[in-house]
Amino acid sequence: MSRFVQFMTPENIEISYELAGIGSRFLAAAVDLCIQLAIIILVSMAGTMLFGVPVSMIFHGEAPLWVFAVLALVNFFIFFGYHSCFEILWAGQTPGKKIAHLRVVRDGGWPIDPYSSIVRNLVRIVDMIPPPYGIAIISVFFNAEYKRLGDLAAGTIVIKERMIDLPTARKFASTSPLTKWFMQQIGSMDNLTPEEYQVIRLFNERRHELSIPVQTHIAMRLAIPILERLKLDIPIQIQWHYADLLDAIERRYVEERSLL
Repeated sequence: MSRFVQFMTPENIEISYELAGIGSRFLAAAVDLCIQLAIIILVSMAGTMLFGVPVSMIFHGEAPLWVFAVLALVNFFIFFGYHSCFEILWAGQTPGKKIAHLRVVRDGGWPIDPYSSIVRNLVRIVDMIPPPYGIAIISVFFNAEYKRLGDLAAGTIVIKERMIDLPTARKFASTSPLTKWFMQQIGSMDNLTPEEYQVIRLFNERRHELSIPVQTHIAMRLAIPILERLKLDIPIQIQWHYADLLDAIERRYVEERSLL
């Protein structure tokens, strides 16, 4: 089951994160492991060419000890430094976590820092045994926040990132001559509340889905009290024109407050 953690920001805003479970974290780890193995193979091949040592000598244990020492050091850095480097540079993500839409953050929802990243990935040595990531799986399974030992030591959690579609800015249609005239008659919009603006906006967005009699009736019911609130004395000769008046009011409100 999905689990969530809530944090309160200094501005008293509650933020909720969904914790990453074993499945998504295993996917991220598998992708990162494949990338690491590919890097290790390429670096090892490049190193043998640079040192002038045939690969067969390394496989048969006949290469000089210093070659094994250098390769071991480089491979250790790739294997354990890979995660820290990416998490520091990519704000808590590695290629595998990016594909799985995961991110590492500190307890409290704060962005990960170099110290936390290095600590959690050094402890990875323990988390990986035995079998691969066996200790980590046991720790995640029994921890309420799905933390492996590295997360416990570094004070971090792994969260899921959800992609959301942000609303686009309202696109106005061309302004009719009557709407332009109404806009010229409207002064300050200070007395129009944000709630009233939202109601007018919603009507203008949906009005063309309604029949003309329904549009006209709703527009008149909305416009009359707003005219009184804005202290506007605008003669309306035809009931249908109330809809154009509401269109003009929304445009003036947006124009005055630079909402577009």
